[in-house]
Amino acid sequence: MKHVIFDFDGTLVDSLPLAVSIAGQMVPGLDLSDQELAKFREMPAREIIKYSGVPYWQLLRLMIKGKKLLGARLDELKAFPGMDAVVKTLHDQGFQISVVSSNSEDNIRKVLGREKIEQYVDRVYGNVGLFSKSRVFKVVLKDQKAKVNDAIYIGDEVRDIEAAHKSRIAVVAVTWGYNGETILKKYQPDYVAHTPKELVTILTKQAFGGDQG
Repeated sequence: MKHVIFDFDGTLVDSLPLAVSIAGQMVPGLDLSDQELAKFREMPAREIIKYSGVPYWQLLRLMIKGKKLLGARLDELKAFPGMDAVVKTLHDQGFQISVVSSNSEDNIRKVLGREKIEQYVDRVYGNVGLFSKSRVFKVVLKDQKAKVNDAIYIGDEVRDIEAAHKSRIAVVAVTWGYNGETILKKYQPDYVAHTPKELVTILTKQAFGGDQG
């Protein structure tokens, strides 16, 4: 059986506006103008962290605080238009579906449930370190009894592509999330999707050759 692993923030749900709001609240003085945000979208996460001036030792504390603040504003998170239909279609076609994210499992499940997506997801792996997804992919494959060649990851950031490459899992980079298309292509994802609907075509016709099961 084929297995699809989704990222959450920026891939399934449009969390960038809320993330920007929370970042401004936690790091006073951080320039989050439209011009700066456009710049950030073309930078890897490590460069953004360095550019922001936030020390790495403070990062974990800020992430924990950020999740709590986000949890209080979950009603502001919405799935990208058409994403619910995409996940349902993949499920109906026989794909196993997991979600892997640095966000908390509780936050993820609450949003996916409200957006009528959770019922199609087999497993949720939350609280993953910013740069630890490749290790979690091994757990996902073991849990789902899937082989590397039978899995594909869908994410919106450079670090998603890097994690998939490290795990030798095929990866689809989506252009509607945190990183922009230009930098995503520089890191050579296997596929690039410009709309949620394109994911169905990529997964059923290109990535897996229309052979699920």
